[in-house]
Amino acid sequence: MTEKLLSTGLPTLDNELEGGLYPGTLVYLMADSMTMAEIFLYQFIQQRPSYYVNTERKKEYIITNLKQYGYDESNVKFIDVHKKYYEKSGKLVVGGVIRDYMILDFIVKELNLIDAKEINLIIDTITFFQYLEVKRNKLRGLIDVIYDTTKKSDGLGFLYGLKGENRPIIENEIINICDAVFDISLTKKTDKTITELTIPKARDRPIHGSVLKFKIEGGIIMDTSREIA
Repeated sequence: MTEKLLSTGLPTLDNELEGGLYPGTLVYLMADSMTMAEIFLYQFIQQRPSYYVNTERKKEYIITNLKQYGYDESNVKFIDVHKKYYEKSGKLVVGGVIRDYMILDFIVKELNLIDAKEINLIIDTITFFQYLEVKRNKLRGLIDVIYDTTKKSDGLGFLYGLKGENRPIIENEIINICDAVFDISLTKKTDKTITELTIPKARDRPIHGSVLKFKIEGGIIMDTSREIA
């Protein structure tokens, strides 16, 4: 009996993966910051109930974006790291190293409370955590909790990471831990800019090496047969 696969919510991407991803797969969504790759996260959460960890933007702004693109946010529960990061305690703003360790404790506690099955876990962005002033072993501990939560839920986890000119060692370690990598890039040509998705890594799934071109127009439109005009 073949173990069931979970859809990403994008038929072209599912076809590339020959049906989708196995339950418990943790994906690193590696993206150029100019590709608006967060819309892939919005597409993913349409498939099943989702926990959405927001770090760099307020929850209400993400909800506004979801509605603007016609996506449903009713099955999304936010773990609001952004609010926690900037919250004030009386007139005092807790900052620096103390605040950063408090943030890690907060998200680990929230993740440990998740006991639902077949959910999406979205981390938007994992890059945020890479630049906290904490010891590397503490960040590795967070990744271990994220990985464990994804496996136990029999759902899918997505770590949204922004590309930089040089990847820090910890990012390479995170990529190594993840079960799959979706690489979203932007290519500038003479008369146009093309956005593309490739899958350089997928444990237990086929890797065909295809380049999936896409554009954002009321959602994601993907095309493997020709360049999108």
